[in-house]
Amino acid sequence: MNTNISWEAPSNIAIVKYWGKRAQQLPINPSFSFTLNNCKTKTSIQWEQRSGQDHLDFEFFYDGQRKPRFEYKLKTFFNHVEALYPAFKSVYLNIDSINSFPHSAGIASSASAMAALALCMMSIENDINGVVMQQDEFLNKASYLARLGSGSACRSVYPLAAAWGYSKTLAGSSDDYAVPLANQLHEEFKTIQDYIFIVSRAEKKVSSSAGHQLMENHPYRDARIQQAHENFNLLLPVLKTGDWTTFIKICETEALSLHGLMMSSNPSYILLEPESIHIINELKLFQQESKLPITFTIDAGPNIHVLFPLRIREEVDAWIQNCLSKYWEEEQIIFDGLQS
Repeated sequence: MNTNISWEAPSNIAIVKYWGKRAQQLPINPSFSFTLNNCKTKTSIQWEQRSGQDHLDFEFFYDGQRKPRFEYKLKTFFNHVEALYPAFKSVYLNIDSINSFPHSAGIASSASAMAALALCMMSIENDINGVVMQQDEFLNKASYLARLGSGSACRSVYPLAAAWGYSKTLAGSSDDYAVPLANQLHEEFKTIQDYIFIVSRAEKKVSSSAGHQLMENHPYRDARIQQAHENFNLLLPVLKTGDWTTFIKICETEALSLHGLMMSSNPSYILLEPESIHIINELKLFQQESKLPITFTIDAGPNIHVLFPLRIREEVDAWIQNCLSKYWEEEQIIFDGLQS
């Protein structure tokens, strides 16, 4: 049998950040993210079962080009898959993947990539077993698998919003997989726009995987865990009430704390660029003068995510064209929002 499977999965933007992990890609703190719409990975797999094969075999292509450098991470992922689902040992996969946004520039490309791959693997499992899982079970298992490839990927299988990591304040939460939170969002947050200012398209100097490892002996590790739990607990009711004032405080504290942890690790490193700081300063000035509900966050890279509700888009567009016009004119903004 030779079958084609294809899935798209979006990136996500974390508000409460996942930074630091234990074995098997388990987080040291709970995290929350919004699921994006336009920044996505499309993965297509041509697969077949081969008699006499005792180990999953694959080839990986990015936009049609062989990419051996990604294969080590995929081998580790597929080892986990085989341990969970021995039927995959006889499977050959020809994988082709493409992103709609810059790879390794701090827009969680591994999240969308591993989420799309995990969704494909669950579809293949359905085909192998000749059954169709219920959607809740399908997505839950896909989230679990995605986590084994990239922690934050487990949140990208769900639309609108998801949380990952055990918290006493969120029923059903788990370190093993993400849970959907779309039904806990106020209408204000369902219309969030994410304008991503591309300060740099270059690959990051320090990968997120290396950054997570540096948290193991970080002097502020315990304080960070406590901070993340406090912000997560504070955020949950805010999401339901549409309280932008508190949301902004949490969002900006988390963003700057993430980069503060990088700067204070050993060895220390800086992913922000001078232009990153310039955009933040311009946004803070606009925020103070306009009193509008607008804020920013940053993933592990130099690019700035500007977040605001759809209802103020005209005012935000006017501000950008007035104060940050080069980004608009040179098409250095990715205009995104939430996946529904």
